[in-house]
Amino acid sequence: MNAPQPEFVTTLRLQKFSAAGDGMHLEATGRPSNPTAPFITFRADEQLGMQVELYGIDYVSFPLAELKRAIALAEAEVHPESFYD
Repeated sequence: MNAPQPEFVTTLRLQKFSAAGDGMHLEATGRPSNPTAPFITFRADEQLGMQVELYGIDYVSFPLAELKRAIALAEAEVHPESFYD
């Protein structure tokens, strides 16, 4: 069986941003084909807690260590809007 080759991301580029009315988010970018477009966003809200959103990924791979780094940063920095109250 021939599996398609994934688009490999060596290092996730992680950036925090405050979404109006939706708290602090963390997004991962760095795909070679579209380096600035996020493909993972971590967000949180009061009812559902921490969430991971995946965007339009055909076939992407990256080191597990990079995912662990992103999760650790998200756990420290991502919070729901109520954090500001």
